[in-house]
Amino acid sequence: MSAIWVALGSTTALFLLGAIQGATEFLPVSSSGHLIIFGHWFGLESGEGLSREIALHFGTLLAVILFCRRDIISMLSAGSSGLWKLVLGASVVTAGLGIPLKDKISSDLSEPFTAGWFLLGTTFLLVVLAPRSDEKLTRQIGQGTWSHALILGLFQSLALAPGISRAGATLVGALLLGYGRQDAVRIAFLISIPAVGGAVLLDAWQGHALELAREPDMLSAMLVAFLVGILALRFIAVHVDAPSLRKFGYYTGLLGVAAILTA
Repeated sequence: MSAIWVALGSTTALFLLGAIQGATEFLPVSSSGHLIIFGHWFGLESGEGLSREIALHFGTLLAVILFCRRDIISMLSAGSSGLWKLVLGASVVTAGLGIPLKDKISSDLSEPFTAGWFLLGTTFLLVVLAPRSDEKLTRQIGQGTWSHALILGLFQSLALAPGISRAGATLVGALLLGYGRQDAVRIAFLISIPAVGGAVLLDAWQGHALELAREPDMLSAMLVAFLVGILALRFIAVHVDAPSLRKFGYYTGLLGVAAILTA
């Protein structure tokens, strides 16, 4: 399969990866798993995979900031203490686990075979763990506590493993804590901003992703990721019901099996 994409050219493959990043960053299907697997199938250089992923994440980071601008402005003005606790607490937990594990993840886990198995983990989260009834989902976003932030940070940290969906893990975590589905979506998006932003800044500071992002083809791919990301955000905001989450879970299961068999 990679030979086909090499024949089409790396530019086409990068554009497709940008579209994949935009679509999968906010849908509960793991953007990192998709980038690793499709990058392998497209025949792109695996050595720069993590930096390529970080560069594309910058495009979707801008998309979620634009989409959540009202919540962000509210936090920076009057703001709700519950929301601040969720965002700050989850971010501290994720950073505390992510920074020391970053290099090991890059060297040991960024392979299609491993990503395939972790995609099956996302299937477990969405199909088995996610609540199917809305009866107990009564908590509102302003009722966040430090203990909830700790739990959400741990769920978000699961996505350090490529193939575990950040959106899916934090969404399921928020639902298990009893937050209503729409508030759970907002929480998942908002706590992702510091985590993704921190990863982008860290890799940019080290020079790898920043150097890659200066290339014209990568800039175009980042723009594609941004535009498709806006569409994906609007889609998931209204497709967070239990049947939809199970469908996403079945999809990650099929992709995981395909990745394992073709690795």
